[in-house]
Amino acid sequence: MRLPALEAYPIGEVLECKPIVVGLIHQTYRIACREGAYSLQGLHPKLASDGIMADYEVVNRALIERGLPVPRLVWTRENQSFYQDETGKRWRLTTWLEGRCVEAPQHDEMVRSAAALLGRFHAKMADFDYTFRSTHPLHKTEHHLARLQEAAHTFQGSPLWSDIAEIATQVQADIPSLLLPPELPRGVVHGDPKISNLLFDADDHAIALIDLDTCNRHSVLVDVGDAVRSWCRQGSEDRVQPFSLERFQALIEGYASTYSSLSSAERDFLPHAGRLITLELTARFATDYLEDSYFGWDNQRYPTRRAHNLARAQAMLALAQEMKAHTETLAAIVIKAFSRKIA
Repeated sequence: MRLPALEAYPIGEVLECKPIVVGLIHQTYRIACREGAYSLQGLHPKLASDGIMADYEVVNRALIERGLPVPRLVWTRENQSFYQDETGKRWRLTTWLEGRCVEAPQHDEMVRSAAALLGRFHAKMADFDYTFRSTHPLHKTEHHLARLQEAAHTFQGSPLWSDIAEIATQVQADIPSLLLPPELPRGVVHGDPKISNLLFDADDHAIALIDLDTCNRHSVLVDVGDAVRSWCRQGSEDRVQPFSLERFQALIEGYASTYSSLSSAERDFLPHAGRLITLELTARFATDYLEDSYFGWDNQRYPTRRAHNLARAQAMLALAQEMKAHTETLAAIVIKAFSRKIA
């Protein structure tokens, strides 16, 4: 496979170019050269703005300075942090970090290790003094809810609406009571810590967070909530699977072991964070089901992007409803984990 973007980088002879199928947004390739291995990404336009590209460069450097394993940005021959081809598509090259990427955690200790790494990330970046340039709607739940409402209005008379109406109605009813108070502390967040955005070693220890395009400033609860959504169940996110209380406990205990700085207000909202982010993603899948323009999809298992998004929305709503049924137990786990850390 020949990728013209590679000619922009001083990496020597390319021996192999292998597509990486994990991921919903970017095109990713593993590039093997005589001098080493790299990751080349063809970036989705919505995650390749000037602001996001500038933020990525600054965050990448900051993480390296703070000793966290991270793919190092490779500059072009023209001394640019990315390459833009003749179509306007932007490409980024980073060093390849060895490790295993998974679609779902295999056991509780894998979740505990991943959560400890996420806590270290939040702790290491707690003093990061930088004003992010990106205005991408990172976990702006009200924005995603408004987008769904706009799409619902646009497609109200379409046969498509009947397929998604029940899901959209439930999401619009449940999200408002879960919104995070704007006065909660804000820190640097990864923005998308789904399990496939972590690398694991041969012993299933989490060694690195990857895909840093969505790093920004927000409540750390959005990261923890997204981790709960992604890590506390089996299988891919387009299949209805039971919520795992054991995984939730491992996640909270692992996170508390490396990041104990949550305020009392944050701890009060933490048990609900997973459900909030799950419903937010349900809204996004439902919107894309109608608009058919954003998320990547598996054409080996689904005939269309819409079919895949419908399955994702159904599975995420079912997960959120199960989280709601366990609210009291989740709160007890949070209290115990952070009380132990204080003691």
